Amino acid sequence: MTLLAWSGIEFAEGYKKAGQWAQFLDMLKWGTDYFIKCHTSKNELYAQVGDGGTDHGFWYPPEYINYKYPSYKIDESGPGSELAGETAACLAAASLVFKEEDSQYSQLLLKHAIELYDFADQYRGDYVGTVPAQAYYNSYSGYKDELAWGAMWLYKITGEEKYNEKYKEIADAEYLPHDMKKFTGCTGPISWDDKRPGAYILAALVTKDEGRIKEAYNYCDTIISQPTTPGGLWYDKSLSQWASNRYAANAASVCAVFANNLPENDSKRKNYIDFLKSQIDYILGDNPAGINYVVGAEDNSPKLVHHRGASGAFDCSDKITRFNVYTLYGALAGGPGSNDQYKDDRGNYEMNEVALDYNAGFQLCLSALVKFGYGVKDEGKILDFDRAWPQKALTPDITIEMESNKLSISTGSGLLCSSWCISFTSETIIDGAYDCTVLEREPPNYHFCNRRDNGFLDGEGTPQSIQLQLNYASELVLPKEYEVLCDGFHVGLSTDYVYKPEYGHKFKVTGTGGPSNTEPLYEESKCWPSHIC
Repeated sequence: MTLLAWSGIEFAEGYKKAGQWAQFLDMLKWGTDYFIKCHTSKNELYAQVGDGGTDHGFWYPPEYINYKYPSYKIDESGPGSELAGETAACLAAASLVFKEEDSQYSQLLLKHAIELYDFADQYRGDYVGTVPAQAYYNSYSGYKDELAWGAMWLYKITGEEKYNEKYKEIADAEYLPHDMKKFTGCTGPISWDDKRPGAYILAALVTKDEGRIKEAYNYCDTIISQPTTPGGLWYDKSLSQWASNRYAANAASVCAVFANNLPENDSKRKNYIDFLKSQIDYILGDNPAGINYVVGAEDNSPKLVHHRGASGAFDCSDKITRFNVYTLYGALAGGPGSNDQYKDDRGNYEMNEVALDYNAGFQLCLSALVKFGYGVKDEGKILDFDRAWPQKALTPDITIEMESNKLSISTGSGLLCSSWCISFTSETIIDGAYDCTVLEREPPNYHFCNRRDNGFLDGEGTPQSIQLQLNYASELVLPKEYEVLCDGFHVGLSTDYVYKPEYGHKFKVTGTGGPSNTEPLYEESKCWPSHIC
């Protein structure tokens, strides 16, 4: 979030040229509103929602979660200086973005930033001692980088010298050569854990101190001279195995900010911008794999990113869904290996995971390139493919075939369903229904849904079936019509399920269905499901 805010400070012109400034402000405020809500009192910040072990044990889209979902906070008795310091940095940076847009909101952000920084500084401690996150998000760099980062942002916004002194206390301290948490000498990218690179650049720009400026030059010179994959992606063997695109974009991002503040006749400015462009060109398709790593950007973009909500699958390794049911437009997929190899596989989280911190630095880079004059709008065939944005309206096309021992359902015309339920009335007495989840079986009313392994309807006519057992004295009488729910149902790991029809689309199917006999029972909208709009 701090990188996003920084992109708005440095590269507002890029967003505006791309026609994305209003969307940027809306997105940033969504995040800062959340942080304000998490800051429930001066020295209390809700730091984690959900338990990592539990969440990794369930492949549930968030709207279907029905298990215990605890929240954890940091406070005076259980501090977390990394979280409070980083949140302070974000809110301080965002306050500058909103200063001219909404001065009252800007002041509110700054108030929370100051309180959170004071909390982080006064009650020092690693958050992993308070929040059960060590197995997933351990604080490898400690909390001093966040304290320095937050202090420099507040110095930039307020001009109060005490924040510069806080920064110098950490930045100018003496560290042992092999201290893993020393502030000086970082050669890696800014990341969710390590804020030192951003602090180097920000301190140089804010203080104008020759030593800080030299440190910023040294950092960026080191970054652009480090190894790459054979195809040219910045690659650190100790970091880049997991989400190489993220680290490459992050490495370029802070040097893009530095370049933006250098005179045009500074030769190093061009070096940093050339590096920036090379990394983003690679990510957008100029790579040996021929992949645009932005989901939904081109037909060759990843279709199986590791994301529960987008997958429409009952499990990460589900092979029935050959691609994710929902397109997570704009998400940056993790990226290739050290030799530019890439496999679009939902189960390969190192190459195909998506996350907010993957997109933040990448988006800063995009806004920088537009400002630097490299913004060229994609047109023509590159935007003409099945899943191109804007998303196409659904074509109602459901076929149902019912026999004495079986009911089959399929979709055509590209209509994808991550799950399905079918309800109908019939004079036929059905004694049993198998390979399905039975919601109702009280003649003449029947309501059946999929089970875990037969929920995907692929839009290509591939049927999913359930087995029926009719009463021995009953004859098959075909229903005249059915009501079908596409999405809005999720089967859990055992026999539990979640039925939320408001998250799906309902259709009326007459006879055996097909395009001319499938009628939508909803109003088409640009944003669906409505609960995310």
